[in-house]
Amino acid sequence: MVNFDNKVQKKEWIWVLLITTIFICLLYHKVIKEPNQFLVPNGDGMKNYYTFMYHIKYDSSLMTFEGMNYPFGENIIFTDNQPLLSNTTKIISTILPFFQCYLPAVHNLSLILGIIFGGLGLFLCFRYLKVDFYFSVICTLGIIALNPQAARINAHFAMFYPIIPWIFYLWLHFWEGNKNLLISALIGLVITLSGLLHMYYFITGSILTCLSIFLYYIFKSPNGKWLEMIKVTLLQVIIPFTILTFLSSFFNHSSDRPTEPWGFFLFHSTWEGLFFSYKLPLFEFVNNNITKVRILDGEGKNYIGIAAVLVSLFGILQLFFNFKKFKIFIGSANITSYLLGIFILSALISFGYPFTISGLEWLLDYTGPFKQFRSIGRVGWVSFYAINLISVPLIYHWLKNKNVHQLYFYTIPFIILLEGVLFSNKRESYQTNLEAYQCATKQDLPINANDYQATLPDPYFHIGSESFSWWDQAENVNQTFKLGYTLHLPTMGVNMSRTSFKQSLLLNELIDQPTKVPEIIEIIRKKSTKPILVIESKLQINDSRAKLTHWTKYAPIVFENDEFLLRRLELEMFEQVVKIYNDSIRQMVTVPPPFKKNLEFTKIKGSNGWGYESSIQFDSIISGKYIISYTMECPNPTFVLSTTEAYQFDNIHGTLDYVGEGNRFNYKKIEGQKLLFETPVNLKSNVAKLVVKVSKFNQKEKDILQISNAHIRTAL
Repeated sequence: MVNFDNKVQKKEWIWVLLITTIFICLLYHKVIKEPNQFLVPNGDGMKNYYTFMYHIKYDSSLMTFEGMNYPFGENIIFTDNQPLLSNTTKIISTILPFFQCYLPAVHNLSLILGIIFGGLGLFLCFRYLKVDFYFSVICTLGIIALNPQAARINAHFAMFYPIIPWIFYLWLHFWEGNKNLLISALIGLVITLSGLLHMYYFITGSILTCLSIFLYYIFKSPNGKWLEMIKVTLLQVIIPFTILTFLSSFFNHSSDRPTEPWGFFLFHSTWEGLFFSYKLPLFEFVNNNITKVRILDGEGKNYIGIAAVLVSLFGILQLFFNFKKFKIFIGSANITSYLLGIFILSALISFGYPFTISGLEWLLDYTGPFKQFRSIGRVGWVSFYAINLISVPLIYHWLKNKNVHQLYFYTIPFIILLEGVLFSNKRESYQTNLEAYQCATKQDLPINANDYQATLPDPYFHIGSESFSWWDQAENVNQTFKLGYTLHLPTMGVNMSRTSFKQSLLLNELIDQPTKVPEIIEIIRKKSTKPILVIESKLQINDSRAKLTHWTKYAPIVFENDEFLLRRLELEMFEQVVKIYNDSIRQMVTVPPPFKKNLEFTKIKGSNGWGYESSIQFDSIISGKYIISYTMECPNPTFVLSTTEAYQFDNIHGTLDYVGEGNRFNYKKIEGQKLLFETPVNLKSNVAKLVVKVSKFNQKEKDILQISNAHIRTAL
């Protein structure tokens, strides 16, 4: 039997890899048993499979994804397809073509390998902190099973890999003064490569390194080595940022990507997200019998584990009852104080502080690239590992000094392990075999894919532009992905992130009524004169506003089954449809609306922030359907992400009715950057005053809305 003590053995990492591999394989036994199946059937997870597989099998270059946003394509960094993994697999598959039949397995087993190596990194941290082998192994297994990133296996696969322990491991060496520049180069390499799996590894890794640099060079050593600090910052943060910025902007460049993504003030964490599991029996007991715990979005849940919670509570008691000793400890330059500083500061950042403090929201406007990372709660991953790197060694050395019996000595590690296993088993898991993506599946559609240049989903979907939001309905996203992958046809649908605003305007013009040929068709015509294959879903559609029937109804059907029908839409048909539509309009008898009144908007600051308001007084009005209509200049996505609200009051200023909806669902015409918005409203017979408010996303006092031709009229 191998004898392990506090001294790190040269080969013990092999034993740890073996033990961790067995444990993870048991924990994720379904994936190991059927590795070529899909872990999700739809949603973001299915999109991430599709972008991963399509890129490997069909894309003509390493950095451009051609399977969506046709005819523009997209930089693969914005497709969430793990560029480092997908491109490595793409290169291998050119040498070994059979790889293309096992792409789900390559994807899924990479996740498993990732969590195994993440466990190794965490174990090495514990050993560096002088925790013995068995104690370290047991705690590693429990914590790696508990880690908040493990929940990503149901959708955001690229964020599943526990890379942060390796950055901590390198910083442990750095704090000991061992070859700081070499270690900084290694940290920079880890952050760069992990950023090529997902950009959130860059932000979490950079925040970890910036906090470490701050604590080591400035807070702990105010007279430190400034030149070395600059070099370290350059290697660990600035160079990775430069490389990733180049890769994300040079290839398939777009200068008009959204700079203010929605969600920062929603997708943050709180102290409850760290201290409560939201799943295990202890949480249920507290929530049901002691106090109701605030419910958080999933991005804010970074439960640190019962052992770390107890250590944190002990630290809080020390702060209140032994402040002088606590202050001395905090001010000392040692690894534990560095880790404690990182835990506290990263937790505050994950809470969105100071920006989520009422009255300080405006500070976010001055944070540059930082505000791009809207799910700031993910910084809680750093807090999770920091507090556990404090808790486990602290508990271990306390038990060691107490010289407790071996049975009691290993009780806490096994509690940590048990909690990790229970928590992992509480996560919902799905696994399914989607035959459309398997090599053995034969396509029996009676069409020749080479006759078409792209597919067009009906209803249309457009997700991720931070402006237009036509979500998946009637399985049209899955239908489009399956047919696109099988037929090697890109789609004009979009399901990515930070999509170019101009490209979004061009594609979403397809939703408009056919008064003119959309500009996107002229762009497509220059690329190819082949027809478009329309995928029209026959399943339940909840929002008909995304339907494209006005363009596709005359296109002949080439295939039909119970789920969808396929139409052959020739490009020339767009001109024909426009002519038919305009002729029908000209033949109609034009009757002025019975009621029409102009709206004059004034900028005001209301209880919910700045916006533009207009009010109308009524002596009497016929109840029924009316339209609030206006044209607005939309120079960037935040203007499309605006809202129209209508408040109805009676003659004693009592509220009769309210309607409010995002303008992105109610645009009727796109001409360049000018959009016509029309919001339906049902006026009551006893309405005495109507107040209409228009406000863009994150509107400030300085923002000017150029609104023209605003009026309310009877709906005809």
